[in-house]
Amino acid sequence: MNRLNTTDSLFDLTWDEYVLAVEDAYLIETGDDLDEERLPDICAAYDIGMTPLGCAIAVMEGRRPSRHDDWRQAA
Repeated sequence: MNRLNTTDSLFDLTWDEYVLAVEDAYLIETGDDLDEERLPDICAAYDIGMTPLGCAIAVMEGRRPSRHDDWRQAA
């Protein structure tokens, strides 16, 4: 999948914009930067249409994203 294209969701964000929004939300909430090892989690959140803030919250709470509905309920 080409992450340079926009996703079909309510948030017309490119992959780069989405990652920056998640990193910003995570930084604001925790004061720390995200590790590169969290990129697969961010990718899964992007693919299912989760908001950047919802993704940051789920990452902070230690939830691992998947394509299942239970992760979507976390945020």
